[in-house]
Amino acid sequence: MEIREMTMDEIEARKAEIKNEFEGASLERLEELDKEIDELDARAKEIGEEAEKRNAIVEKIKNNEGKVIKTMENEIKVERNFTPDTVEYRDAYMKSLQGKPMSLEERSALTSAASVIPTTTVNKIYGLLEENPLIKAVDTLHIPGYLSIPKATAFGDAAWTAMASDASTGTDTVGAVSLTAKKLIKIVEITADIQAMSIDAFEGWLVRKLADKMEAAICAAIVNGNTSATVPEPQGILNASPIASGVTAISSIANVGTIMEKLAAPYHRNASFVMTSHTFFTNILPLASDSNGMLVNDGIQYRLMGHPVILDENCRTGAGTTSSPYKYNVLFGDFRNYVFNFGEGINIEADQSVAFKSGSTVYRAMALCDGAVADPSAFVKAELSA
Repeated sequence: MEIREMTMDEIEARKAEIKNEFEGASLERLEELDKEIDELDARAKEIGEEAEKRNAIVEKIKNNEGKVIKTMENEIKVERNFTPDTVEYRDAYMKSLQGKPMSLEERSALTSAASVIPTTTVNKIYGLLEENPLIKAVDTLHIPGYLSIPKATAFGDAAWTAMASDASTGTDTVGAVSLTAKKLIKIVEITADIQAMSIDAFEGWLVRKLADKMEAAICAAIVNGNTSATVPEPQGILNASPIASGVTAISSIANVGTIMEKLAAPYHRNASFVMTSHTFFTNILPLASDSNGMLVNDGIQYRLMGHPVILDENCRTGAGTTSSPYKYNVLFGDFRNYVFNFGEGINIEADQSVAFKSGSTVYRAMALCDGAVADPSAFVKAELSA
């Protein structure tokens, strides 16, 4: 039998047999028996260690009888922030508008932040507004509260002065353009199926809907705004005494030149035309030719005598009737001299009680803003009869 397969009893029996073989054994045989004794001792030690290990395991199992051993993985803590510039806050805000269930944490965050519109949402609205070429052309600001912008109402040129002589103070006079807070409100009613949209889809739909309507109101104010006491609006360029060109019809390139020559040279560098589609395609386009260079079509951007053309239907006035036919205005000038300020950012609120019977929800977007012409001499107006 192999030694590695022996039990303790078999090892002891073999050792007894070896003792009887010592007497009369040769040296060579004694060496073999000595080696075998060492191997038997090693096997006996191995059996003893295995027995001790087995007893220890059995004892451990006995000591743990009736106990429930539960292993838990380390918890990964996810920090949730609810400031207006986070996704968590945006989701909570949109849920509140849709009337969806919210957690206590989400409700608390909206209360703490006074339900201010999320930063990403308002930036998307402003971004869409400023894609409009007219709004992009004017000086758009986002300064809280009322605003007073200095402007030079009279100014003189720099003067050459002799060495060791004092310079003259000149004739510069500084005035101011004061912008207050006027309400711009848009109401949107949506049905229950829109409310069931995902948060991302709902935000995209709402942003586009509100931006489109506010864009139309702002452009109308820039062109035709009237600061009447009944409906206070931002001041429009046409109501700020722009320079009159005297042009009542555009039938030749000379008529366009007459409009342009009324604008002082310093304003030409950044000047643009604003007119209706009717004026551009009915009066201007037929005059264009490669030889006179009057019109350059730069992709979808039209140009007139090298200056950008902004198409805006607010340049049309009148009722379009026999007694009050349409008149078409053309504006030419540096539109950076019109200032439009969002004194208080856009905010959106929901009301589900207004359309209770239909199951719809009414959303109101409101911004406090104002606009005015900083320098009327930066604009020339032509009033066309057709």
